[in-house]
Amino acid sequence: MPARASSRGFTLVELLVVVAIAGVLAVLALPSMRDLVMTNRMKTLSLDLYSSLVLARSEAVKRNAGNISMVQAAGGWQDGWTVCVDANSNGACDSGEEVLAVGEAADATIAVTTSPVVTIFTYGRDGRLTSTASSFRITAGANNYKVPMRCVDLNASGRPNTRADTNHTDSDGCN
Repeated sequence: MPARASSRGFTLVELLVVVAIAGVLAVLALPSMRDLVMTNRMKTLSLDLYSSLVLARSEAVKRNAGNISMVQAAGGWQDGWTVCVDANSNGACDSGEEVLAVGEAADATIAVTTSPVVTIFTYGRDGRLTSTASSFRITAGANNYKVPMRCVDLNASGRPNTRADTNHTDSDGCN
């Protein structure tokens, strides 16, 4: 009887064991991956708001103009915003006015609010706000322990500041 040649490859049992182990690891990693993606979306949104505010402030100083505004979209800040030269100073980015930047809408699972409620930020020629100082709050569900709230604070001097919440309590803002 001839000697049996050694075969190469995997048996069906070995393949099923490897697929089962990979499936268990994927199920365990999925919630962490979802939180990581949400955290990165919130960071990106807060940095987009921050950079738009910095752009509006620097353009007001550079142009020596008191009418550079950041205006929320019709559905609110979570639906986007526009940074423009508000030539007629009516608090809106009308057609024919120069648009400097447009912010995209946030993911549907993210809420963007301001406290106090503000729909437009306008900078004067000295880089200070001519509108009310406020704070953007970016949340993914209330008091989310895995994905903390992010804030973009804007004081009367017009300088934005971005922070993450450390105690996971939305009612007291970012601290």
